[in-house]
Amino acid sequence: MAEKTGIEELRVKEILKERGMKMYELAEKLDIAPESLTRALQRNPQYTTLKAIADTLGLSVRDLFRGDDSRVSNNEMRGCIFYNGEMHTFNSREEIEKFLTDNK
Repeated sequence: MAEKTGIEELRVKEILKERGMKMYELAEKLDIAPESLTRALQRNPQYTTLKAIADTLGLSVRDLFRGDDSRVSNNEMRGCIFYNGEMHTFNSREEIEKFLTDNK
């Protein structure tokens, strides 16, 4: 089965630092408690949370992740699927096909 977190990691703190912004300021803009934002980012955040953060920062959800894109050519498939409350990442068509077969 595909990895739950992949090799990528969230880079929200890095983005905030680049912008001279603090985590509590982002939490205010999202209208949530700073502790809730910190907990969400330390665990496996839901897509809706990532989307809200990305929208607030004027970015795409993909921009929130760090990864080695040099491994992926234009004709390769890569992505993530949220299934049963968990995010699964894939680095090839074969991984996606295996996941779909295993989770029919």
